[in-house]
Amino acid sequence: MTGFTTDFSNVQEFSEFKEQPYEMIVFDAYEAPNNNGKLRVVIDYVVRNDVQQEKQNAHLWDEQYRQKDTNKYHMGILMGKAKALGIPEGKHYDSFEVFLNDFKGRVAKVTVKLDEYNGEKRPKARFTNTSDFPSCHHVWKEKNNNLQATDLKDDELPF
Repeated sequence: MTGFTTDFSNVQEFSEFKEQPYEMIVFDAYEAPNNNGKLRVVIDYVVRNDVQQEKQNAHLWDEQYRQKDTNKYHMGILMGKAKALGIPEGKHYDSFEVFLNDFKGRVAKVTVKLDEYNGEKRPKARFTNTSDFPSCHHVWKEKNNNLQATDLKDDELPF
C-alpha cells in the first residue's frame, strides 16, 4: 500500500457574501422556468478573479420574474442590466434568447444585498452598474479535460 500526505494549501475557506459591490462577469444568462413552472430570466454572475476582492470565482444567481399584471418582464430593469454590461444602445436582436446570450462574458459591478428568508440570509443582486474595471482578464476555472474516450464494441456492453 502506498502512503500519502494531506496537503491543505489549495483549500479555500467558505465565506459569505457581504452587502457590498463586487466586480463580476456573466457566466451564463437564460430564460427558464423555476421549480413551480414560473418563467424567469437567470443571470449567473461570477466574482472576477482579475480584480482584488473577496469571493473570487464565487457564483451569484440573479433572477427576474415576469410581472404578474402583464406577464412580461420589466424591460426597464433588463435594459438597465444590458446598459451596465456594455451592450450598445440600439443594438438589434432577432430573439430574446440571442439578447440574453449577449450578456455572457460581459462585466459589471453588482451590489449584493442580503435578504432574509425563513431565518436564513441569502445574497441577492441588488444593483447592476458599469464596471470600474472594463478591461477583463478573468481566468475561468479549468475543467478536467484528462478524460479519454474509450472505444467499446456492442458485445462488450452489459445491456
